[in-house]
Amino acid sequence: MNLPSRCVQIDPFLGRYYTDRSAESIAEEVAAHGFNGVQLVITRDSRLPTALLHALRQRKIHVDYATFCNGTYDTHDLPEGWREWRMVTRLPVQDGYTRLCLNHPGYRYWKKKQITQVLRSHPFDGVHLMEPFWPEYPGPNAPAYACLCKRCRALFEERYSEPPPEFGEEASPRFWRRQPELYMKWVEFRVQSHLEFLQELIHGEGGIRQVHPRVAVAVWILAVEAPNPVRLVREVHGQDVAEVARQVRPDAICLQTHWPDWMKEALPPDYVRAYQPFVQAARAVRPNLPIMIQADIGSQPQNRRSWQWIHAFREACRRVGSRGSTLYEYSLGMYMYTEPPRVLRTERIERSGVLLVFSKRLNAQSAREKSHYAFHPPLQVQRVEVDGNLVRLHTDPMHAALRYRLTVRNVEDDPSVRWLPETPALTLQEQTVTL
Repeated sequence: MNLPSRCVQIDPFLGRYYTDRSAESIAEEVAAHGFNGVQLVITRDSRLPTALLHALRQRKIHVDYATFCNGTYDTHDLPEGWREWRMVTRLPVQDGYTRLCLNHPGYRYWKKKQITQVLRSHPFDGVHLMEPFWPEYPGPNAPAYACLCKRCRALFEERYSEPPPEFGEEASPRFWRRQPELYMKWVEFRVQSHLEFLQELIHGEGGIRQVHPRVAVAVWILAVEAPNPVRLVREVHGQDVAEVARQVRPDAICLQTHWPDWMKEALPPDYVRAYQPFVQAARAVRPNLPIMIQADIGSQPQNRRSWQWIHAFREACRRVGSRGSTLYEYSLGMYMYTEPPRVLRTERIERSGVLLVFSKRLNAQSAREKSHYAFHPPLQVQRVEVDGNLVRLHTDPMHAALRYRLTVRNVEDDPSVRWLPETPALTLQEQTVTL
């Protein structure tokens, strides 16, 4: 698999950064920063941004369909009766995410069909099966520990001829801490259920391999810095990275940075050294398996990451044997809050136009001010069009044989579209480019 090395995740409906601008402007911004791969995070398939998909691919950017597997943030597309698929967690959890049971045959069938329909209708280069794990860290004491539904309990009893452990009532003789052998059966049950779920999506009747054999499939596996992390993730989340590599045989594995790591304010970019056991476990059974690593760059204020941090993270990924990396999520990075806009690329448009590709989305009113653009030799700016991070200058005719210098001054970004909007605007004081 030819895995793109510099990827980023884009959720086109996250906040306002991607709204009220063209798909071309988003694609130009991503391309100008050197990304060669995008995982398009889709929370509702019925509103998949087709124009953005095509705009990215027109710029030779590899685009993956990224879909959540153990639940959804948006129940709009789910069919009638979907509530029967919900996981039962140890305690009730209301956090905006609807967890769906990997063992429910109705959910497996629907999810498989949904994925293949999306891939049939849209020219994605690959699919990322995000978060197919069982909840939840740090283990059975977590409120969201799951799934404890009737289906899972019945399947366990069918396989092991006894009920599963008790995870609620500590006084119960079947409480998981009192029954270590029974608990280990439960751990194995979750591991096998996870593998069976992935097998059904990828290799089952009407699955991805059968319907779309040329589409590359990446499976996400959690990774965390901890003593014996491979065993920990296997026990807590039912994800055995070696068995996924051996049995499921995806085209790639993406190691997802777990929340105990990404939430850290002072997380060093080489934290991925602690993930080497996952790489080694997967490569022990498939030596050439492509692996990438995902990092969160700003879901919370304390973990926003700079471009410098990102460059160091990419290098650290390479050193541990990863062929690529991806970032969640482009619009969340520290650079949105600390770096003024700057021109990354220029292009003459016939004789009377210039396209400026800026590093970020602009304040349209500021960017439309003609006095902010000065040419040498002098050239009159007749009209300015602004589209996200794109500025089109319509000028008097330019001489084809002349090289012009363009100085851009006092152009502001747009803080109102940031994930944390109550932050000040940043201004490009002055930059000169040659045309």
